[in-house]
Amino acid sequence: MNDSLACCQEKYTLREKKTTNTELQKLFITQAKKTEDREWLSEVSAIPLQQSLNDLNQALL
Repeated sequence: MNDSLACCQEKYTLREKKTTNTELQKLFITQAKKTEDREWLSEVSAIPLQQSLNDLNQALL
């Protein structure tokens, strides 16, 4: 989820509060599934998508 990494990097650069896992999931999984380019995400399990965001969040601690 490169978009979520870019979002986290931007927030860090701007010295803004870190985005929570829940917010990341809403932005980059739930909302992404509603776009034409990424509607295919609805066809796969959400667990690996959620885990990738958990891993990103853990790496940015």
